[in-house]
Amino acid sequence: MQLYGMGLSRSFRTLWAAEETGANYDYIELDFGSSGDNGPQSKHYKKLNPQGKVPTLVDGELVICESAAILNYLAAKAPQHNLMPKDGTADRARYDEMCFFILSELEQPLWTTGKHKFAIPEQYRVPEILTKTTAFEFAKAQSALLALKSDRKYAVGEYFTMADILLAQTLGWAQRFEFSIDDSLLEYKERMTKRDAFARAMKKAGK
Repeated sequence: MQLYGMGLSRSFRTLWAAEETGANYDYIELDFGSSGDNGPQSKHYKKLNPQGKVPTLVDGELVICESAAILNYLAAKAPQHNLMPKDGTADRARYDEMCFFILSELEQPLWTTGKHKFAIPEQYRVPEILTKTTAFEFAKAQSALLALKSDRKYAVGEYFTMADILLAQTLGWAQRFEFSIDDSLLEYKERMTKRDAFARAMKKAGK
């Protein structure tokens, strides 16, 4: 397998997941914004990922370009690690609920912030979004997250899953963008990032 990524972007989720599963893979670090041979805007890479974004996982003829789909694929390939609850169980329903919430609600104000800080052309950026909208949206999503997660040690159930990678990485993203984060979520994020697989992923990402 080949896994394409960049630093601590969304692709870091998949790098961490690959380390948790013990996958046999090559990690290919791309140069941000580049259209050169090792850039996400290169012709070669955009044949794999038409958006020119990361991550991308290539496993034989299979190409997956969405981070959460990659996490679930890696978990399914390594069932012995129990990183995704079994289909048809209550834990799986809670797992799906948490993952979809993170992707649709919690990370959206973060990605909006990133777009209006650096990701989209300057003429399309709206500075007011950074001072008003995204802080409000993140606070609202965080309140819902606190109710959804409750006082559980992990994101869902009583053991570590790929949902914890999604949640911990998203909270780290919020920290880097200097959003206000509840102390209980910061404590949770610190526990998750003490895992050996996280440390190995950070080393591969050059952090």
